[in-house]
Amino acid sequence: MEIMVVQELRKELSEDFGPGDPLARIKAVHAVPLEPGDRTLCGTPADDMERLAYQPSGPDMPWLPPNKQDWECSTCADALRAA
Repeated sequence: MEIMVVQELRKELSEDFGPGDPLARIKAVHAVPLEPGDRTLCGTPADDMERLAYQPSGPDMPWLPPNKQDWECSTCADALRAA
């Protein structure tokens, strides 16, 4: 299965609650099948998610970048293992 890797972000106020834009924090990293590409493997709409410039280099390679493993969506990971 060919996928793209996306990260789901959440917005948080700055720690000093001062003026400015909310900070974007990673909520989860998901896998989206290239076809049809509108929902993650766990069923979450992918429209507002940020695409990561990462592609697994082979079938036995991790599906997400090593620096994003703390945010792995376990449901997407399970779906990829079952595919």
